[in-house]
Amino acid sequence: MDAIINLEDIKVKEWEKGTISFNVTDENNNPVSGRVAVKLDNITYFNKVIEDGKFFEAFDFSSFHDEEYKLEVIYGGNDECAPASKSAKIIIEKADPILIPISDLQNACYRLIKWIETNKRLPGKILINNIEVTIGNLFNLLAKTVAQLNNNNNEDVELTWAKTPELSSENITQEVLISKEDYVKITDNILKEINDTQSCPSTVEVESGKIGFMNLVYIYSTIISNSSINNGLLSGVYIKPWKEIVA
Repeated sequence: MDAIINLEDIKVKEWEKGTISFNVTDENNNPVSGRVAVKLDNITYFNKVIEDGKFFEAFDFSSFHDEEYKLEVIYGGNDECAPASKSAKIIIEKADPILIPISDLQNACYRLIKWIETNKRLPGKILINNIEVTIGNLFNLLAKTVAQLNNNNNEDVELTWAKTPELSSENITQEVLISKEDYVKITDNILKEINDTQSCPSTVEVESGKIGFMNLVYIYSTIISNSSINNGLLSGVYIKPWKEIVA
C-alpha cells in the first residue's frame, strides 16, 4: 500500500522560531507509524520514528535569511506501507530591520565579559532587548559598531546574520597592546570577510600571532563596553591569550 505525506509549504517570519509539522497516512487516510527524515536544502535536521502518523517539532529558523529553502520529507515505510517522499518549501517572510542601540550593546558586552570571566567559556547566545542573539551575530554587531564609532556615527546598529565559526585556533602567548588605529584596520578586514562569506573569522592574524574567534569576541566586547557613544572609541586595548582569560 502507498503512503501519503501530507506536507505543505511553511511560512516563517525572518529571525523567528517556528514549527515543522505534517501527517503521514495510508491510501485510506489511516495514520501510519515509521521512521521519517526531514531535510532542509539537503541537510538532515530530523531523523525519528513517528507514531500515529504525526510529526510536530519546534525549529529555530533565525539563521535562515534567503527567500526560500527546499523542505523534503522521506518516509521509510513499514510492514504495510511503501516508502514515500514529498517536497515543499520553507518561505521566509522578511521582517522589518532589527536595530540595536549602541548603549544596549554596551550593556550586553559588560554582561558578556562578566559571564566569560565567571564561567570560563563563551556562551552560544546572549539576550539583547529580549532578542536571542547568537555569538556570531553579536560579533558582527560589535565589528560594525567599531566601524560606526570610528566614523563618528552613533546610530543604532542593524542586526544581520553571520555564522559562528565551529573551530577556532590561537597562538599568541603574551599580553600585547593594540592601538585604535590597528584594531580599526583589523575591523575593516573582518567586516569585508563577513560580507563576502556571511561567516565570522575563526582567527585573525596580528603582529604577535593569531587571535582566535573566542578571544576576538572578548576583545571587541571590551572595546565597545569601554568606548563612548559621544567621545568615540577606546584609544587602545590590551590583548591577553584566551587560555589566560579562562584560566
